[in-house]
Amino acid sequence: MTQEEALELIRAMLKAPNEEEVTRLIAYNLPRFDGVFFSVLNHSIEQLKHEGKPHIAQALEQVGGAILRMRTLI
Repeated sequence: MTQEEALELIRAMLKAPNEEEVTRLIAYNLPRFDGVFFSVLNHSIEQLKHEGKPHIAQALEQVGGAILRMRTLI
C-alpha cells in the first residue's frame, strides 16, 4: 500500500456514517493493511494530537485497534 492509498482509506473510515461501515471497510481491506498503512495511521494520530484534535485522534486509535483485533482472528 502506498502512503496515498493509506491516507485515502483513513479518510474513508473517518467519513463512514457508522461503525458498521467502518467494520465493513476494515474487513474488505484487511489483506492490504501493512507497515506503510500503520505508519501513516500512527503519523496521522500524532499530527491530530499536535493540532489539538484529540477526538479525531482517538477515533483513529480505535480504528487501529479494531484492525489489529480483526487481523488476529484470521
